[in-house]
Amino acid sequence: MENLKKQFGKRIKELREKKNYSQEQLAQIVNMEPRHISRIETGNSFTTIENIYKIAKALDVTMSSIFEFEHKKDFKTIQDEIIKIVKNSNNKELEIIFRIIKSIFI
Repeated sequence: MENLKKQFGKRIKELREKKNYSQEQLAQIVNMEPRHISRIETGNSFTTIENIYKIAKALDVTMSSIFEFEHKKDFKTIQDEIIKIVKNSNNKELEIIFRIIKSIFI
């Protein structure tokens, strides 16, 4: 659970900065204390589903997108997952993967 709180906090911070909001501005929009926003972003606190809804609305994102952490994986994890996908692909899927990669990089 600790890791989830940290990832959640980093994601909130990432989305907040993308909107060019300070912690104080976000706190004011969602009617929370700036200190609570800070504790959420550092992973030291979590919040209610109602507050997650308010934060998502303020940041103009879906609630589910707040929990999308895939883009923050380290290089080795991404590489391992790609290898696993390729190894577990059938011929048709492998052809599609190849075409996608080829269209992007060649």
